[in-house]
Formats: sequence, C-alpha cells, structure tokens
Amino acid sequence: MTASAKTRRLRMAAIGTACAAALLAGGAGASVASAADQPAAAAAPTASAMAPKAKASITVTADKHTVKAKDSVMLSGMTKGLRNGTKLQVQHWNKGKWTSLHSSTAIKKDKYSVKVKLNDKGVAKLRVVHGDTHSRPTMVTVN
Repeated sequence: MTASAKTRRLRMAAIGTACAAALLAGGAGASVASAADQPAAAAAPTASAMAPKAKASITVTADKHTVKAKDSVMLSGMTKGLRNGTKLQVQHWNKGKWTSLHSSTAIKKDKYSVKVKLNDKGVAKLRVVHGDTHSRPTMVTVN
C-alpha cells in the first residue's frame, strides 16, 4: 500500500469519527457542518461542560460539647451540592456501626439545624447524613 493511500484512509477515518461525534452531539436531525463553518467557541466544549459535577458535602457543629444525660444538643451546619428541602438524618456511633437516630431535618438555603436528645452517658459520636454523603463526626460528652 502506498503512503498516499494510507494518508487518505486516515483522513477518511478522522472525518467519519468527526461526523459521528457531531451527530451524537447535535441529535439525529441536525445538519453536519465542517469545523471551518463553525465558530471556535461552538467547536470546543466549554470548561464548565467538561468539569465533573461538584461532590456533595455536609458540615456539622454542636452548640455544646458537654451535656447532662437526657439533655439536648443543637447540631447545625451547611451543605453543598444538595437541594434545599432534602432530608438529612442524624446518626451516632453505636457498637461499632453508625445507627440512625429519630432526629432528622431538611435543608433550608443550604443550611440546617436539628435538636438531638442524648440519654446514654459517655462520649456520643454524631454525624449528619444524606445517602452516601455524610459530615465528619462531632463528639459530645454526656454526663
């Protein structure tokens, strides 16, 4: 095979790939234009289109770090990447695993607060969760 035949095949393969990509990007009914006919901004995807979706996050702080048994502590924090109105659940570390408490709240303007009653004496390790997203734990000593 001659060099010109190889070059021609490579060009045809490149054009076919570009046409297929244009059809996929523009839909089946879109017309295919050459790269020279399109403005530079339309030909290259924008940085925001290529950037991965921001990972969701939750923060938590306790208003008190020491309480008496059967007293309450207020947990509050901020969220990123979660919609307002999304339900958040409070969990505590119990016997080697995270267990959900009966305290939950909803996100309002990327913030939340929830009151948690702590009955058992000792150090309570608490976190706030939604699905796979969770806050770092916060510790509250219960006397």
